[in-house]
Amino acid sequence: MQLIRFLLTISRVRIATVVVAGLVCGAANTYLLTLIRGVVAPEPQPGVTVQAFALTALVILISGVLSQILLLRLAQDAIYRLRADLSSSIVSAPLEHLERLGMHRLMATLTEDVRSLSQAVTAIPSICIDVATIIGSFVFLAVVSGPIFAITIAGTLLGIACVETFLKRVRRIYQAARENEDALLRSFQAVTLGIKELKLHRGRRRDFMDRQLLGASGALRDQNVDAGSKFAVAQGIGQILQLGTMALILFVIASALDVPHDVMVAYVLVTTFLSMPMQNFMHRLPDLLRGDVALAKIRTMNLSMETLHDEARLPYTDRPAVESARLELTGIGYSYRAEVPPPFPPPGGPGAGRPGGPPPGRGQRPPHAPPPRGPGGPDVNGHKHVHHGGADGRPMPMAPLPGPEGEEGFRLGPLDLVFEPGQISFVVGGNGSGKSTLAKIVTGLYVPRTGTLSLNGEPIDHENIEWFRQNSSAVFTDFHLFEDYLGFDRPDLDGAVRSYLDQLQLSHKVTVENGRLSTLDLSQGQRKRLALLTALLEDRAIYVFDEWAADQDPKFREIFYRDILTDLKDRGKTVIVITHDDRYFDRADQLVKLDYGRIAAAVAE
Repeated sequence: MQLIRFLLTISRVRIATVVVAGLVCGAANTYLLTLIRGVVAPEPQPGVTVQAFALTALVILISGVLSQILLLRLAQDAIYRLRADLSSSIVSAPLEHLERLGMHRLMATLTEDVRSLSQAVTAIPSICIDVATIIGSFVFLAVVSGPIFAITIAGTLLGIACVETFLKRVRRIYQAARENEDALLRSFQAVTLGIKELKLHRGRRRDFMDRQLLGASGALRDQNVDAGSKFAVAQGIGQILQLGTMALILFVIASALDVPHDVMVAYVLVTTFLSMPMQNFMHRLPDLLRGDVALAKIRTMNLSMETLHDEARLPYTDRPAVESARLELTGIGYSYRAEVPPPFPPPGGPGAGRPGGPPPGRGQRPPHAPPPRGPGGPDVNGHKHVHHGGADGRPMPMAPLPGPEGEEGFRLGPLDLVFEPGQISFVVGGNGSGKSTLAKIVTGLYVPRTGTLSLNGEPIDHENIEWFRQNSSAVFTDFHLFEDYLGFDRPDLDGAVRSYLDQLQLSHKVTVENGRLSTLDLSQGQRKRLALLTALLEDRAIYVFDEWAADQDPKFREIFYRDILTDLKDRGKTVIVITHDDRYFDRADQLVKLDYGRIAAAVAE
């Protein structure tokens, strides 16, 4: 089971300590059985005293509590490690891959999978105690009577085989149910983001509820009922076999072998004593199965991001950002691919058959481990090694990444453009022309498949792309606001924020205290102004605005184009604005029109 193997990777010493404590608890339970047998046996047994009973009970209590505390700490450390590894992998994964995975898959993994895994590891301490007690009881039964022990073990193994047959089917159902959870979360996301569209169209609302939200929810319900029913049948078969074994021993074996009365008393005592840990163990199995499925999903998501590239291992030199930026795009090309990783790892464990995947049962590579060295270092598009030493001194072009069956998605380029400091460039074009893709390339969020991106004559490649990203501030259409101004280390932060709040006419709506905004519950246009405030506060050499003015009222739209952009230009910033506001085209020093990923026109005013 992956769950047990994963716990072993956390700390083998702590696992060994837990096992020893569990064995001590099981042995004490077994000795307690001998004491109870000594009390109820027809013949008096020496050494059976209240003091021995109390001491044994104390050992059971201490060893059981110690085992549970140690394993709980280990389990919570494992959950923390998974959360840390998964979060680090998300932060370090290429942006395009995260967009292709979809927010619903990421959220399902971060919430549902981690919750299922937490329930599973929480169940492990009591399972360890139950297993130790079961083993100790069987050892006691073997000492009392070999034939009865052999028959009991045979019946138990037969029951386990029957249950295991059902558990294989239950696991497959849980895997299918886990995929339905992705679909259900996507529907929840749609119902919150698209509530206005659903309210305005009764037919769409009814169709959405029936086919998607309630459809996925109903399928998930049916799968959980199916899995639970199969497990209940398996548990019933196990109980029937257990009772059948008991009947065989009580009514057949006891008479045939003329088993002594004290041996039968011991057998009944052991059987009664085992009923509770056996039931607890069986009831915990579904949690273990769901936890194992969740761990497989988490590892698959982790591997799917690691096999592309771990951007946390990009080289970074803590050198100052440039004061002015001349961006040059030479033959820049970019293409999307649409495949997503398989829902679960291939046979053989996580990472089997995948380049870059860890061996089964091992944790992921630490997110800040040094990159593997080779002839030219890992490129930013994947794990292959390239030389950055062409005849002209520029990086060798990266090969396009094909989609399924060699198909490729949208293509941008080749583009040849120059963005100068102290210049306002407008990028225009229809939907799907490549404007947002270009914005992500010039900010370093996307890496060109072909061509060269240069900053002040310095080619940008995997050696300096992390540094290059620190030279840009951007407000995208799908921007996100943080309540805290994270990453700012300046004593006058609150004063600077208040000054910008006044300039952006937000001081009557929002206040700031210790770098934390009082509220983000604003209109979309006002929220965009807060995003603009953050960008202005960063004071970087390159500014990119993706349809920033689309949600602003006419008055503030005028302020943005006439005042804010002009101020950035006068300060020598390189300003790139994606816009449809043709009445402000006169404010542009350069107008670039894109059409189907190509430059249709580039005019310098």
